[in-house]
Amino acid sequence: MARDGDIRFDRRPVAVEHESARGEIVRNVGAFTRGSQLIRLRYMMMMEGLRWPILAAVLSFSLLLVLLLALLMREHEVQLVEMRLFADFWNLVDLDPGHSVNLTLPDDSVVPMTIGDVPDYPDVAQAWTKFMRCMIVALAGSLFFSGPLATWFVRLSQKIGVDILKERHERGAMLVSAAVLAGEIDAHNAAEFAAELAERHPTMEADRVAHATIAERVALGLHVPYAMAGIAYPWRLEQTHAMLIGTTGAGKTTQLRKLVTEARERGQRCVVFDLTGAFVEAFYEEGRDHILNPMDQRCPPWTIFNDCQNYADYISAAAALIPSDGGNAEPFWAMAARTLFVEMCVKLAASGETTNGAIAHHLMSADLKAVHAKLANTIASPLTATEAARMAESIRAVFNTNAQAIRFLPDPVPGERPPFSIRRWVQEEPVPGSILFITSTHTDLTLNRALLTLWMDLAVNALMGMPRTRDLRMWYLFDEVHALHRMPAIEHGLQTARGFGGAFVLGMHSFDKLAETYGEEGAINLASLARTKLILATADKNTAEVCSNFIGFREVRETDEAYSIGASRSRDAATITPRTEVKPLVIPDDIMNLPSLHGYVKFPEGFPAARIRLVWRDYPKIAEPFLRKTDMQLAAYAPPGEGDEEATGGDGGPAPVVGAAEQAMTEPETEINEPDAQAQQQSPEVTDPRE
Repeated sequence: MARDGDIRFDRRPVAVEHESARGEIVRNVGAFTRGSQLIRLRYMMMMEGLRWPILAAVLSFSLLLVLLLALLMREHEVQLVEMRLFADFWNLVDLDPGHSVNLTLPDDSVVPMTIGDVPDYPDVAQAWTKFMRCMIVALAGSLFFSGPLATWFVRLSQKIGVDILKERHERGAMLVSAAVLAGEIDAHNAAEFAAELAERHPTMEADRVAHATIAERVALGLHVPYAMAGIAYPWRLEQTHAMLIGTTGAGKTTQLRKLVTEARERGQRCVVFDLTGAFVEAFYEEGRDHILNPMDQRCPPWTIFNDCQNYADYISAAAALIPSDGGNAEPFWAMAARTLFVEMCVKLAASGETTNGAIAHHLMSADLKAVHAKLANTIASPLTATEAARMAESIRAVFNTNAQAIRFLPDPVPGERPPFSIRRWVQEEPVPGSILFITSTHTDLTLNRALLTLWMDLAVNALMGMPRTRDLRMWYLFDEVHALHRMPAIEHGLQTARGFGGAFVLGMHSFDKLAETYGEEGAINLASLARTKLILATADKNTAEVCSNFIGFREVRETDEAYSIGASRSRDAATITPRTEVKPLVIPDDIMNLPSLHGYVKFPEGFPAARIRLVWRDYPKIAEPFLRKTDMQLAAYAPPGEGDEEATGGDGGPAPVVGAAEQAMTEPETEINEPDAQAQQQSPEVTDPRE
């Protein structure tokens, strides 16, 4: 909580000192001369401005006084007042008070007296009293009429003076307070909710349903908006996906855990990539949720055969397991390793060897001749030819490097835990509020990265196999998306998952790290597809500049005030010069200096950005974040039993087989590569057919 007087929030002026500055700037005039000229200019201009209210007051007073004198005083009374004024002037200049004057009375009689006695004469005193009353009434009337006018003029002048120097938003993006944005979105959501309720349940009252519990509204099939940084999502825009950008400790995990809490309240499911265990310890419920981590005791038996039903599934899985470089490097070795893996999986599935031990035995540890024999008459056969052994072993090394974690995955054992299928969990077992945790520690990430990428890829692709829907089905939450290899499913999912009920939230701390994984263009593509942005404190300038661009720019009209001073008054002047320029709403340095849990949120569909503050919440620990295996046993290979006539897949379905079209593609490939094999046999020095 911010203390009183915290320099980060109190907006007090500060003097910025530059330690590297040398010397002082030589000025033409001294500080006194400059200050005195500015004081003179300031008060001369102020008096020029006050001239009009003063003139209005004097004119109104004069008019009222003349009017009162004309209506209330007779001519002889005016003459007596004039004599009183003359006597006062005579006394003021200290002339002879014994000077004789003739005073004309109202009855036209003339009374001689000294000028010093004129003010005390009864008729003069009576006329003077009447005159003073007229003066008081005229003054009061003048204040009554000119006072409000003068006040209006002063306030109008102040308002114009302030407004002329204000920045004027011409066009472009906008930045408002969190309260203003929340109010606008709440009003928008209320209108959309009323329209949807009228369409689905015409007999229900919108106000009554709006105050129902979340569970009751979900039971009616109504959408209940989630919140980002304490501000509700605009109606049904969760599926436009979100990107959370911030350095370590900025607050990304705080927001992601809040989303998981809201998903549980609505009975919707999540796939969570968890590198720290923060999500497992706060939300994991045994029997309801699942953990995929080859180093965790709670990881269920799983094989690739549980989630791949046809040749295309294996190709997609291979692309996730064996990534290509994000910088568009030569992809031959990765592509060849994928082909090797796909063809071996198809062969193993056809023979009923649907275990991790079978993959490790036949593809990872078997000698090259055995691998080549197993892949005979497939498009992977030329890649494993003994005549090009160095190339073949290089390809297999690429596969082993990425897929070595498969060796540590437990295979299903009869009578123990049933095999787990990501596809079946997504498509066939909709347990309300269930969460699939894909976890690892940073220590194990080097070994597990490719496998974690594969699991996330399978979870995304499984959603695409379901019927289209407008309603939200599944959240995909990545606390550190760049910790994984490049996932083609994320790029495709961000484009199409909205139509299948998927919502992605990608957390990252550095745009450069994302570009390292997905390439510069790929990173830009991901950022453009995740339309909601939560921007927290960043640690590097490049990421801060990207975030500044996300918040937006505006065309603003600014006014500068300049002064001209000189010895002659004719040279004194103040000039006001307007100019228009395009400026960022938030500069990168402001983003880099944000405190933890502070940032900006930007929703799509034209809503303005707003500065926000996250509220940290302590979640009670309900499960261990990691239960590390102490006995790291390799998956054992068990040869298929004698007389197995029909092979079955890992999750109970028929094993994938290569169709006739694929066989037709395989045979010509073998024929084409036969001359190459003969050539390689004659020249064993050649290790790479691309040469």
